[in-house]
Amino acid sequence: MVGEGPLRATEPLGNVNDPAVVIALERRLGGAFEIDPVDFEWAEVRGRTHRKRSVAGRELEVSLTAEAAARGLADGDALACAPAPPHGRPAVIAVRLRSVDALLIGVDPGDALLTARVAWEVGNMHAPLFRGRCPGELIAPASAPLERLLAPIPGVSLDRAEVRLDPADRLSGNGISVVVRLAPDLKLTVRRTGA
Repeated sequence: MVGEGPLRATEPLGNVNDPAVVIALERRLGGAFEIDPVDFEWAEVRGRTHRKRSVAGRELEVSLTAEAAARGLADGDALACAPAPPHGRPAVIAVRLRSVDALLIGVDPGDALLTARVAWEVGNMHAPLFRGRCPGELIAPASAPLERLLAPIPGVSLDRAEVRLDPADRLSGNGISVVVRLAPDLKLTVRRTGA
């Protein structure tokens, strides 16, 4: 918007998908507000600094704290509040995650070894892995090499869909923690060999 300096954000003020946050924001702003979305790609949600423009044209400078960046931004996270223009309502600038073409990877949730293999293969391709919407579903950003790698594995089903990759569903960077999250009853034994 012309004449305004950029709005600044260091951490989310809450999520506009939570009714309690909406009530708190209404109290803070003195009544109802508009939501002005600002688009983020899935790969940007853990970045510390961003310079963005909202749908309504407001400039936003995001400089997340280390803790907020580690959590990642989620769809609906309120980043800043803009005062009401004359004859208008105030606005809350909120994250809108863009959908991406993703691989929906189906595995038997009871098959910990298959789950571990899929997690290892995805990690070996340096692709992030996300928890799916149902047990036994994993999600990764689609790529032809990853699809070619996973397709021949017995017991793995692949599908493609446009989805929003939520950082809260991102599984840790190492395969063991993925297996533990998906199969908490799995036991790992470390055997030490003699020196």
